[in-house]
Amino acid sequence: MTQVSLSFLYGVLRSTLAVYIALVALHFVLEVFFAHRAYRRSKQGFPDPGALPSVDVVVPCYNEDAEHLTACFDALLDQDYQGELHVLVVDDGSPNREQVRHVYDQYGALDGWHVLLPAANRGKRHAQDAALAHCRSDIVVTIDSDTEIAADGVTQIVRPFVDQRIGAVTGDVAVTNRSANILTRLIGMRYWVAFNQERAAQSYFRSVLCCSGPFSAYRRSDLMAIWPAYISQTFKGTPCTYGDDRHLTNLILAKGSQTLFLPQARARTNAPETIRGYLKQQLRWNKSFYREVLWTLPFLSRLGAYIAFEMSVQVLLPLLLTVLILSSTLVAILLHPAVGLRYVAVTAMMGLLRCSYAIYRTRDPRFVMFLLYGFIHVFLLIPVRIRALLTLTDNRWGTRTAVASSPAHDELADRLADAV
Repeated sequence: MTQVSLSFLYGVLRSTLAVYIALVALHFVLEVFFAHRAYRRSKQGFPDPGALPSVDVVVPCYNEDAEHLTACFDALLDQDYQGELHVLVVDDGSPNREQVRHVYDQYGALDGWHVLLPAANRGKRHAQDAALAHCRSDIVVTIDSDTEIAADGVTQIVRPFVDQRIGAVTGDVAVTNRSANILTRLIGMRYWVAFNQERAAQSYFRSVLCCSGPFSAYRRSDLMAIWPAYISQTFKGTPCTYGDDRHLTNLILAKGSQTLFLPQARARTNAPETIRGYLKQQLRWNKSFYREVLWTLPFLSRLGAYIAFEMSVQVLLPLLLTVLILSSTLVAILLHPAVGLRYVAVTAMMGLLRCSYAIYRTRDPRFVMFLLYGFIHVFLLIPVRIRALLTLTDNRWGTRTAVASSPAHDELADRLADAV
C-alpha cells in the first residue's frame, strides 16, 4: 500500500474517531439529563383517578417450563391491585403442553382466570389476539410467561392512564437469573441502562420507542383501533413474526397517543445464559429495530427533536463503530500496532462514560463491569447487526417460534460463540 493510501486511511480513522467520540459524548449528556429529569418527575406521582380502571393481564405462553409458569402466575396472584383484575393465559400450541397442563388446570380454575388452549402454534401476536377477543377491561397489561412482576406492579403501571393522552406504559424490567454467570450479569446491567437511561430519556418526551414485552400496559380503546394493523403486519410481503413490542408501540405513537416508562412498575424476566442464545435474541431484536426505523420515519418529526436525534444516533453509531474497527485494524497491521491499543482505550473510555450514571443512581460500583459489555458489543453485536440488515425478511431465527432455525444460522451462532 502506498504512502498516500496509508495517509488517507489514517485520516479516515482520525476523523471517524473524532466524530464518534463527539456523538457518544453528546448523546450521553443529553440522555442522562433527560433520563434523570424523567426519573424525578415520575416520583411526583399522578392525580388520583377516583375509581380504579379494570385490568386484563394477557400472558402468551410457548413451550415454557412448569417452574417459570408457576412463578409467573404466583406473582399475578400476589398483586395488591384493589380494582377489577382478570388474567388471560394463552398456550400457543406448545409441544410441551401435556407436561404443563396441570399448571394450566390449577390456575385456570381460579376466579378471574381464563386459560385458552388453541391447537396450532401461530406466534405471539395471534396468541395475544386470541386473548384480546376476551378482554373487556379498560387497561390491558401484557407480560411474558417467564416474567414475575412485583406485587404492586399492576397498581403502579396503571397510574399514568389517568392522563387520557397516554396510550401505553412500560415498566422497569430486571433480570431474574442475573447471578447465573458473567453474561447474565452483563445483560442485567444492559437492561438497567436500556430502561433507566434510554427509555427514561424518551419518556421525558412521552415518546418511548419500544414498550417492552415482559411488562407493559395499554389502553384497550387504543389497542382496538390499531389491532388489525398489528396482527396483519408484513415486511416485503413476508408476515412479521418478531418485533411485536416495537411495532405495537409504533402503532400507538402513530395514532397520536403518548408512551411512558415508569421505573416504579417493576418486573423480572429471564435472560439468555449462553452466548448462542443471546446472539439469537439480539439478531431478532436488531432485525426488528431496522425494520421499525423505516416504519417510524413518516411520523418521527411529530415526536420532537430529541427523539429524532435518538433514532439517528441508534442508526449511526454502529455504522461509525464498524468503520472504526475496520480502519483501525488495517492501520494497526499496516502502520503501527499501537493504533489498535488506542482504539481499545477509546472503547474502555466510552464504556466508563456509559456506566457512570448507573453507578451514581444505583450506588453499585459493580457497574464498572459494564466495561466488558462494550467489547461484547464490538466483537459480537456488530456482526449480528450486519447479519440482521442482510436478513430482514427471514423470520426463522427467533427464540420461541415454532419454526426451527436453519443450519446456516446455527453455524453462524456457533462461530460467533467460539470467538469469546
